[in-house]
Order: sequence, then C-alpha cells, then structure tokens
Amino acid sequence: MICRGSALIGLGDSVLRMGPGEVVLFHPGQDHVLLDATPDLQMWVVALRTDLAAQACDSLARAASVSCRLAPATLSDLEETLADLAGVNDASTLDVRLASLFNEAHAHLTANHVLSRRALQEVNANPKLQGSVLAQRLGVDQSVLSRHFHEDLAMTFVSYRARQRAMAFVQRVDSGLTLTRAAIEAGFGSYAQCHRVFTQALGCSPNRYFAGERQRIDNALHHS
Repeated sequence: MICRGSALIGLGDSVLRMGPGEVVLFHPGQDHVLLDATPDLQMWVVALRTDLAAQACDSLARAASVSCRLAPATLSDLEETLADLAGVNDASTLDVRLASLFNEAHAHLTANHVLSRRALQEVNANPKLQGSVLAQRLGVDQSVLSRHFHEDLAMTFVSYRARQRAMAFVQRVDSGLTLTRAAIEAGFGSYAQCHRVFTQALGCSPNRYFAGERQRIDNALHHS
C-alpha cells in the first residue's frame, strides 16, 4: 500500500499512522482496516495472488509491517510503474512485473527479526504447525518467538496461523471440496475445529460465509 495524504490503519491490535509518500506491506492473513483518513487521501493498493506471493515469499517474510517514507523521486517511479501496469494485458508479464515491484518496495522496508521471518516461512508452508514445535525447531523459548512475531506483525502467531488456515479452507471449498474435506486439507483436526476458528477469524460461520456473507466480508476487506 502506497499513500498520499494521511491515514490511520488498524493493524492487528495496534494503530499505524501513514503520511504522504509512505509505503507498508501487509502479510497474507494479516488483519488491517482503514480507521480514518484526511480528505486528500490517495492510495495505491496492490494484492498478490497466493501463488504469486509464494514466489516472493522470501521478500515478503523479510519485510516488517512498519511504514517507511519514500523519497519523492522513488514514489513517482513506483506510481508510474503502477499506472503502466494497468495497461498490461499479458498475465505472465504482469506477474513478473508485480513480483519485481514488491521486491523493489521491500528494499525500503524495515526487516523482520530472523525469528519472525522463519516463523512466517514455516507457517505459510505448513499452517498446521504449532508454535511450540516451531520454537523447539528454532532452538528458542516459545515466549521469545511469540514476542518477536507480535512486535513485527502486531498480531500473535496463533492468530496469524488461524487466518492462514481459514484462507486455505476457503480456497479448497472454492476448488470443489466439501466443507469437511476442505477443513482437513487446510490443516484443521476436524470440521468442528475449523468452524470454531473460522468463526472467530471472520465473524461468521462457514455455512453463512458461503451462503451469502462472503460478499459483505470481502467488500469490507477490499474497502479496508
């Protein structure tokens, strides 16, 4: 997200203030919402598909969700690139240029702590991964891992993992799987567990989501 004007962004359980020329990266599944803005607010918002985000996974994992201010010349170059992308019709060319754009923006962002970076990489590859198992694998206390993750993403490892599994569940239902099968393949131990986690993450049950609430929730996320 690239900003002209000023805005308050709710990011997990914290508030991020963005001013003119600032850029911020939101990780897949990271909770964010527009809380307030000045009348002159203009934003460029670019979202990567799951498969394209995976290609840039290393860069995405490295970048912390802390805004940074771009030099006027750098901002103008990014805006010009984004405007040019609107006219690109070839999907493969667009994918390459979007990945390149994210890598360029990443160069200006604060880096995540190595523990947060490893946690993001691991949970994106395996949403079933428990924090205790990951901490043991990394050779650190779970509280240390949790602290760094929360500092970098403004949300707990448990909350992030839940959102990742909820997103994976939706993708599998969209592919044609039953709710129960999609829940298992998304990393839930049962559909009952999926129902509980999904409802907590999105504010409605899976049945309500797919029966009509999806458009309302997706619209809210897009407007945020």
